[in-house]
Amino acid sequence: MTDQRRAPARATDPSFVLRFQDNREPAINAGLYRVRAAQTLPGVEGADDYLVPVEETFEVRAPQFALADEHVHAVNPAPEARSDYSTTLAHLTLTDPLLPWMRRLDESGAALVEAPEEPWLALLLFAEGELPGDPESAALTVPMTAEELLTDAEGVRHPRIAPSQIEGDPTALCHTVDIPGDVFATIVPRTDELRHLIHVRDVRPDPGLRAEQLAEGTYAIVVANRLPDREHEIRYAAHLVALEGCRSILADADAGQLTANVRIRLAALRSWSYISTPDANGGFVGRVRHFLFESDEEHKQRDLLLRTPVPPAEPPAGADPAAYTTARARLASGRVPLAYGLETGERSYAWYRGPLTAEPAQPLPTPPAAGWTSAAQLMAYEKAWGLFDAGWGAAWTLGRALALADADFAAMLTAWHAKARTRAAVLAQRLAAVGLGARGTDGAAERALGPRPFGTLLEELAADGTAARLLRAGTHPVQSRHAPPPDPFRRTPTAGRRGAARAARTAELLTDPPVTLRTALTAQLADAAAPISAWLQRLRLLHNIPFTDLVPDDNALPAESLRLFYVDQGWLTALVSGAAGIAITGETDAGLARIAAPWARGDDEAPTPCAGVLIRSALVQECPGLLVRPYRGHGDDTRTPIAVLRQDVLGPDVLLVLFEQVPDEVELAEPPEGLSFGVDISQGKRRVINLRRVDPPAVARQIDGEAFPHPEGPDGLDAYLRPDPAGRRAVLDLRPAAADGLLRKLGGRLAELGQSAVDRFGPAGLAVQLVNAPRRQLITRGTAR
Repeated sequence: MTDQRRAPARATDPSFVLRFQDNREPAINAGLYRVRAAQTLPGVEGADDYLVPVEETFEVRAPQFALADEHVHAVNPAPEARSDYSTTLAHLTLTDPLLPWMRRLDESGAALVEAPEEPWLALLLFAEGELPGDPESAALTVPMTAEELLTDAEGVRHPRIAPSQIEGDPTALCHTVDIPGDVFATIVPRTDELRHLIHVRDVRPDPGLRAEQLAEGTYAIVVANRLPDREHEIRYAAHLVALEGCRSILADADAGQLTANVRIRLAALRSWSYISTPDANGGFVGRVRHFLFESDEEHKQRDLLLRTPVPPAEPPAGADPAAYTTARARLASGRVPLAYGLETGERSYAWYRGPLTAEPAQPLPTPPAAGWTSAAQLMAYEKAWGLFDAGWGAAWTLGRALALADADFAAMLTAWHAKARTRAAVLAQRLAAVGLGARGTDGAAERALGPRPFGTLLEELAADGTAARLLRAGTHPVQSRHAPPPDPFRRTPTAGRRGAARAARTAELLTDPPVTLRTALTAQLADAAAPISAWLQRLRLLHNIPFTDLVPDDNALPAESLRLFYVDQGWLTALVSGAAGIAITGETDAGLARIAAPWARGDDEAPTPCAGVLIRSALVQECPGLLVRPYRGHGDDTRTPIAVLRQDVLGPDVLLVLFEQVPDEVELAEPPEGLSFGVDISQGKRRVINLRRVDPPAVARQIDGEAFPHPEGPDGLDAYLRPDPAGRRAVLDLRPAAADGLLRKLGGRLAELGQSAVDRFGPAGLAVQLVNAPRRQLITRGTAR
């Protein structure tokens, strides 16, 4: 099979191109080397006395007993993940594509075996109770130094590596794992199988295609050879072990000569654990199917809008048809009835709907001149039924409560208003000052409101010669008769409190402020306004909003559900108005906010959410990094992506995603590292491998309707699996040299289907057959209805 160096395989996610290669061997293995150069001159007497040989040593370094975090790109399944992994082969992605071939299995002092493509790493999977030192499979390891790891102990076999071949500090700690001999022999790949479980993945983006991209680069992938149990929930520990110097141990495992009386001690370079929970409705596919369709009828679509179940259109016997129709319309819009206490002490109920709605919301009425200053202004009264719609009023009250609860924000907002009052008074005084343009030209007004009004005036006087004439008049006085001195200036007392005139000028200007004043005041307050705008923007994105205010009734978002919604812009406006109003003490503060506060002027450029998705499901934990992609338009050729403004996990099983626009399509997809390896399940509920093409140009394209084995038989793929320590068929029986091994049988089936490249069926070819690209589900807005 081709290694795809010349035949790229386009994955189902249309944003990247994958190329699988069998291996990437280094020019030289890691280790300590000596180079000796000598010269001879035949026939020249005494030449050896001055042609002295030159000898140099050098070291090629690579990780040996420990692996730094930067060497590991990703692992799958994720640490502590819980899902149905009964068809998934764990794998680990290394950032260095040369690393698996940088060392050898050969023992120090033993004759080297010619096996250039042989790796020194393996990923082993252990179930609960198989490791004595880790009975619960929590991926526990034992720290010890490299010297201790390589020290002989009774009943322990360890790698045979000479002290001179230990790279770095031999007293540095590493993590080790002790494996009973019989367990090791059952799980470890056969020596000739090791190379087929490691391949190289080259990821290159496709610039002509859209969507989430895998990390670009070249990586080495180490795949485990064991499938989790199909019937029981079991925690598994995955260990990437170093097999350098373990050729004789592997040979005894191949021959079945290892027993429970001996322990195999290896360095564990990377360890993690996860839980496999077999579930017909589990995993990405099962849970997304449950989101979309009723359990009892697979083709009956669910209502995906965020609302409580809508009652039938026909009213029940004895119900008032008008009242029933009105109430049903309210429920269909996403509202719920909640208990409500009137100011008179009476108890009633009111309709409430949070910011997330099942239909586009009506716009908020035009605010009064002073803005929304109380929740009562935002209460909508339904006179026909004597009920309030309390959604907007509750939003205003909630915004006010959140702002008052944040002492830092309250202090910032109060300081902004104090500074605004001071700056507005100064600017008003400048506009009224003689010579600075209170009633002058536009240029004079701009000068008066600038940062250096008097300095600018002097510069203008100097520029037109006025300053020079004043200076000449002062230094060369003209003889004239002296006029009598003027009468002393007498201050006329004014009525009212101190500063009343200044306050009056400020209030007059704020009534109809000129554009120059708006611009100057906004610019001078911009730095103080920035952190306030940022806080309010987080509020618009619904940060810190109690979940019960978002979803007031659990029936609107039951367990294992997905719901689409619109975002009520009026609710957000009321929320921000309530928060921003805590520092307004009168008309002056309200006027200053209208002309200089970005959150009140409406010129804040931050985007506002218009729609989104809520997911309440175990999938949130099972699939960390779940991708939710909104699009405008339909089809790959016409749709364009929409910005995701927020994607946050609100609880153990709740995911909130907010979109900048209302989408036509929403795509759910496993994360990029959802590119996993494993097998498939047939309609007969047996394990199989759905086959892919191996001949270019359609490499990796699925062969419709074809799977291995064929015929499926009573056991399916289990016939090509070895028993694990519990006797369950779970370990890939590759045996590349055996005619009845999985590898050659799989290649033979592909040849029967006309695939001619199976003569080069290597690690890359097996990876193409086992790869499971990230799965996706497209939801259209019509589906939601």
